[in-house]
Amino acid sequence: MENTEVISMGDREPTITYAMDVDFDVAIKRIRRALATKQLSIAVELNASRRLNRALGLRLSPCQILFIESPLLLLEAMAIDRCSAAFIPLHLVVSDAGKRTIVHLLNPEYLRTDDAPLGIRIPVKRLQGELVDMLEEIAKRTHTGDRLTERDGAGASPWLEQTKGAQR
Repeated sequence: MENTEVISMGDREPTITYAMDVDFDVAIKRIRRALATKQLSIAVELNASRRLNRALGLRLSPCQILFIESPLLLLEAMAIDRCSAAFIPLHLVVSDAGKRTIVHLLNPEYLRTDDAPLGIRIPVKRLQGELVDMLEEIAKRTHTGDRLTERDGAGASPWLEQTKGAQR
């Protein structure tokens, strides 16, 4: 049975990490379908592993950075303040981890929108919320999305410890 874990590293961590028990190509397809359902767009797609291979001759497992945006939210943000374009699109990092796929998204709690320019506060929070909802829906379709937290250690697993160690 496929399993998707939602690994929340706490409010102060920069990303929310999702671990999907599907291979990379299947995960990318599911993410694309879910984005289309949410009427979100991939503005740019960067194949990071291919880029590093060409530039530095390094062979890495597949890793793609999807730059996700909503044209309406971008318009809303830029209508108020043009510098908002520096914050949208948001990055969704999808990387191969053997039999699993790891997905990273900026933690909505990490970006303090109180300090951000007025034009991006609501649009960026909405876009982040849409992406979190989308990934949560993928998690529910593949398995019950378990939320693991560092603070209480509930559901902590050896894999979670490896992930934390690798991110340090």
